[in-house]
Amino acid sequence: MRGSTRAGLSWKLLWMLAFLAQAPAGQAEKLVYVIPVHGEIEPALVYFVRRGVKEAVAHGAAALLLDLDTPGGRADAMEEMIHIIDHFPNQNATYSFVDSKAFSAGAFLAAATRHIYMAPGSVIGAATPVLASPGGTSVQNLPESYEKKILSAYQALVRATAERHGHNPAVFDAMVDRESGLVIDGAVLLPKGKVLTLTDTEAARRYGNPPQPLLSDGTVADLRSLVRQIGGEGARSEELRPTGFEKIARALMAAGPLLLGLGLLLGYLELKTGGSFGLFGGAALICFLLYFFGHYLAGLSGWEPLFLFLCGVGLVAFEVFFVPGLLLPTLVGLILALFGLLYAMVDRYPKEALWIGVGRLAQPLLSFALSALAAFAAGAVAARFLPARRLSLGPEGISVQKRVPPVKPGEEGVALTVLRPSGTARFGEKLVDVVTSGAFVPAGSRLRIVSVEGVRVVVEASDEEA
Repeated sequence: MRGSTRAGLSWKLLWMLAFLAQAPAGQAEKLVYVIPVHGEIEPALVYFVRRGVKEAVAHGAAALLLDLDTPGGRADAMEEMIHIIDHFPNQNATYSFVDSKAFSAGAFLAAATRHIYMAPGSVIGAATPVLASPGGTSVQNLPESYEKKILSAYQALVRATAERHGHNPAVFDAMVDRESGLVIDGAVLLPKGKVLTLTDTEAARRYGNPPQPLLSDGTVADLRSLVRQIGGEGARSEELRPTGFEKIARALMAAGPLLLGLGLLLGYLELKTGGSFGLFGGAALICFLLYFFGHYLAGLSGWEPLFLFLCGVGLVAFEVFFVPGLLLPTLVGLILALFGLLYAMVDRYPKEALWIGVGRLAQPLLSFALSALAAFAAGAVAARFLPARRLSLGPEGISVQKRVPPVKPGEEGVALTVLRPSGTARFGEKLVDVVTSGAFVPAGSRLRIVSVEGVRVVVEASDEEA
């Protein structure tokens, strides 16, 4: 009996020791994901931050930490980055660390996180919008009428962002609008006529009852110390590293609409001029691959949109070469290819539902429509100077007729079909698709070419009979 009791105690002791041994290990798994935001805020940095937030979500990070050292930058890039940060699941575990400075758009980014910490001697503020020259070599104040509109918009943005994350919106108002000033508990901290810039000690100073920090949760020696403060001694951090692909992504994303439109144009020209997959088709495929690759590098999409697109193209090719006239593979293929092109533009985050909703397809649909209109307008112009083939649906399905051979005004031939007002005629040994100016011409009638306008051959009935 005594032995069994001792054995039971031994097992309990071993279990407790194992539990204590596992506790630090469990704590060590707490991940703080660090995204450095250094230098000017611009579109290229948006891709970088997007990739960082998605990786943090995918790795199950317990906290997201922005390492800020920026003079500010473009407002549109800053707004997009704020929306990206909002996709981190636990907004209470979002942090900013101001290491040196966070001016203008950088201060707004700090407002997009729940906790703000600052390094000794760092500063934050001065968020008044200015007009930058091309290339960012100089800045100037906005015209007064335009400045009021911009200030109103950005004050609303910063108030909503600050309130959502528990910050005092009056502090950020004073950073944006020099006419707002800042008064806390009856004390004038900033008179009207100046914009607010805070040092680390000023930002951490407490006001009110109970006392609350003005902006910063505290001053921390360095980033590593803040990581330990967030996650405990066993916390580990992972810092997002920039790659050369970010620059490639920026170039490809900037050229995205052009690549999409060029791919559609080259595909159209391939249908008009090629008897088989040729130069235009290969160039179109390269444009589409670069389009998908750019969206993948920018973190907007994975490989799924490209897979959908290739499946769609494969179904169209299957019908053309193996089952002409079936129509269903082509219809499904075009839908898959279109959805792949649109889906590549949708900013989807890890663990989100596959169904993205109709609302998020509105902007991709608009971009695609504009690219398609530009492509077909250019194609219509190009088609006037290129020989073309014509697809027809006959008893054996889809067939490709001969290319339009070169003909000249004044040549005479015979109508092989009734021209209503278009049809087919023969000029010597050449079969040509022709059109009249509107008159119907019976088959077998003698024809004369009036004009040749690109691939459009205009004819009229001659007085002679065939």
